[in-house]
Amino acid sequence: MGSESCSFCSRDDPGKTLWVQCELCDQWDHVTCVPMKYLHNITGEPCTTYPKSSAQIVRYNCLKHSDSVLETKGANKKRKVDTFVDKPNDIEPKRYGLRRKKQIDYISLNEGELKRSKNEHPHLSPFLACFNRWENTTNVITVSELEQQFDSIRKPLKVLDPENSGMQVPNGPDGGILTVDAVTQYLGNQYRVDVMDVQSQQNSNWTMEQWNNYFTNGTINTRDRIRNVISLEVSHVERFKTELQRPNVVETKDLVNCVWDAIPDDSKRPKVTKYVLMSVENAFTDFHLDFAGTSVYYKVVSGGKKFILFPPTLHNLERYTKWCDSDQQNLIFLGDELEDGVAMELFSGDLFMIPCGYIHAVYTPKDSLVIGGNFLTLRDLETQLQIVEIERVTKVPKKFTFPQFDIVMGKTSECILSSKETSFKTLPPRQLNTLLSYLRDPRSKYKPVNFSSKKELVKQLTKELQQREKEQT
Repeated sequence: MGSESCSFCSRDDPGKTLWVQCELCDQWDHVTCVPMKYLHNITGEPCTTYPKSSAQIVRYNCLKHSDSVLETKGANKKRKVDTFVDKPNDIEPKRYGLRRKKQIDYISLNEGELKRSKNEHPHLSPFLACFNRWENTTNVITVSELEQQFDSIRKPLKVLDPENSGMQVPNGPDGGILTVDAVTQYLGNQYRVDVMDVQSQQNSNWTMEQWNNYFTNGTINTRDRIRNVISLEVSHVERFKTELQRPNVVETKDLVNCVWDAIPDDSKRPKVTKYVLMSVENAFTDFHLDFAGTSVYYKVVSGGKKFILFPPTLHNLERYTKWCDSDQQNLIFLGDELEDGVAMELFSGDLFMIPCGYIHAVYTPKDSLVIGGNFLTLRDLETQLQIVEIERVTKVPKKFTFPQFDIVMGKTSECILSSKETSFKTLPPRQLNTLLSYLRDPRSKYKPVNFSSKKELVKQLTKELQQREKEQT
């Protein structure tokens, strides 16, 4: 009897009943065939009824394993889903803001659909078709052009001469290319990381030793599931603090760099600048917006990636917001509903720049290690604030939003009034008005450094806006 047939009744009738796949192997079983003694809810209490939908099921380990269980959420209690099993080493935001709002159930559950392989995300086929539709090989730029044209760039670009960007990536201890094993040595075997299951888009908390063993010693044929690590921020780690350098243009244009020390206070600086991203073959990250619509730099150290990206047009943002709130999110391939796509393939050594607000999905055709990071810009102030409003409307949990965002906006307001830097003095009235509206909102919390109150800061910023509007007429 194969794993495609129920191990209890030996039937394979995917369209007639609710199925569940074992987390530990390929076995599929009918939910109602699982003996009742193996059912309990998340508090450990025995169940007296079977779950009627996939939304009620937390996990399943079949009878081939010693810890056999069919765990449910319970019939009458709503479980508050915390994506992370344990707290990470330091409090830091994860890399995809809006999509983390609700738990998504791609994994091993079936309600009349075809049963799904644990080694391939159900959206992979439509992703590849969408990639072919939007494939682009012309969005390229030199470092010199990138630096000169940065303020007017509105599309994703591959950098033709990344060696001139100023970006530096540390080598491994043996002097070779940075590897997962090297990252493990730099962080320590017991360092905790959040590991995402590609099918469920949910995280578990592992040690680096566990992750290194899975990644370095496994293959697509031996790994139990497809997993990746995409929220490991390392700017505080000594080796990466000193030897990992971002592209020069990112250092120059990063809004936090521009305002943080210019308006000094005791606030903790946002820690979103340096991530190590590690993904195995067939890994897939569904469509998402990075928190606050931040821009991204993305350096492929080894392996490869395929991106599909869509600009933050009104149409795309409306469809994205609707999709985030949909109970059918796991059944919908969002790429079919968006417009003006850009699909690009990246290879080892490539440096990729993603502008503010691009909705994107990512596929990993082979084991990959990437260095990347997020940054706000003065250039994109209006779009960033628009996306923060979408985060508010869709009730994105605070831990998935840009850290200290209100403080960054408050410091930016103070710099507009005090800095002699051209970028602040020439900020267009439209952008300034958007910032002012954000600051006026009672939900925005900021204690000014150089003004007596937020009210006073708003008053002075209003005068500055009126003056700039007058100068334009």
